[in-house]
Amino acid sequence: MRRGLSVLAALTGTGLFLWLALRGVRFDQLGRALAQARWGWLLPMAVIVFLDLVVRAVRWRILLSRARPDAPVGELLRLEAVGLAVNNVLFMRLGELARGVLAGRCLGFSAFAALASVAVERTLDVAALLTIFVTASTVAPGFVPAAVRNGALLVLAGALGALTALAIAEGAVAEGGWIERALRRWPKVHSLVGQLCLGASVLRDPASAFKAAALSLLLWSVDAGLYWAGARALGFGEFMDYPRAVLTLSWAGASSAIPAAPGAIGTFEAFVADILGKFGASPEQGLAYALVCHMVMYLLVTVTGLVLLSRLGLSLADLRGEVEKK
Repeated sequence: MRRGLSVLAALTGTGLFLWLALRGVRFDQLGRALAQARWGWLLPMAVIVFLDLVVRAVRWRILLSRARPDAPVGELLRLEAVGLAVNNVLFMRLGELARGVLAGRCLGFSAFAALASVAVERTLDVAALLTIFVTASTVAPGFVPAAVRNGALLVLAGALGALTALAIAEGAVAEGGWIERALRRWPKVHSLVGQLCLGASVLRDPASAFKAAALSLLLWSVDAGLYWAGARALGFGEFMDYPRAVLTLSWAGASSAIPAAPGAIGTFEAFVADILGKFGASPEQGLAYALVCHMVMYLLVTVTGLVLLSRLGLSLADLRGEVEKK
C-alpha cells in the first residue's frame, strides 16, 4: 500500500511538472532549437559526467577509510554508478540503499558502515551545493529572491550543524566512549552501533574531513560545468556564464526533492526551463536546454550503471530483492 501511494505521488508529480514545462511551448520552435544544437559539445559534457563519478569514488574512499582503508577506487566508482542508475530507473530512490548493500557484499565489510558513510556523503553534498549556490547568488545578483537565499543559508547552517553533531556523537559511541561502554551489556546493539560508527568516524579526523569537504565542493563545481557546456551546445551561451550555471545546477538539484518518476523526469525539465526563462531564454530554448542536459546525464549514468551491475551478475530484480531483505 505504501509503495503504491509513493508511486502514485511520483507519477502525479511528473505529470504536473511536465505540463508546467510544456505550457506555452511551440513545438515547431522547440524542434528548431534542438536542430541547431552543436552536438560536438556532448563530448565535454560526457567527460564531466564521468569525472563526477571519479570524484565521488575518491571521496567515498576517504569516508570509508576507517571501515576499509584499502577499498579500490575502481570498485567504488562502479558502486557509485550502480547506485545512481538504480535511482534513475526504480521508484522510491533505492539507489543509496543498494549501494550500501553492494558495498558490504563486494568489499567484505558491514553494509551498515557503508550506509552510514552514504548518509555522511549526502549531508556533505547538501552543504557543498548550498555553499556554491549562495556564493553564485552573490556573484550573479537579481535572480535569487532574498527569501530563497536566506532559506539556503539556514539549511546550510543545519547541514553543517548536523555534521558537527555527528562528529561529536561518534566520539561518544566509538570504542571507549561513554555510550559504547554502556552498550556492552547488549552485544547485538553494541555491534550494530559500532558498525554504524565506522561509516561516520572519519569526521573526527580533521585532515580526512577536510579532504571529503573539499572533494564535495569540487564535485559540484565540476558538475556546474555541464550546464555551462549545455548552453553552448544549443548556441545560447550569452544566457549562461559560470555563476548562472551554478544557479541552474542548484535549481535542478532542488527539483530532486519533489516526488517524481525515477530520474526526476518532469521536475527537472520544469525547474531548469523556469530558471532559463529568468535568464532571458524563450520557453522553447529553456526546454530544449533542459532536455539536452537531462538526456546526457540520464543516459550516460544509467547505461553505465546498469552495464556495471550486470557485470556483478545481478539484475535489477535481484538487487531490489537484496535491498528489501535489509
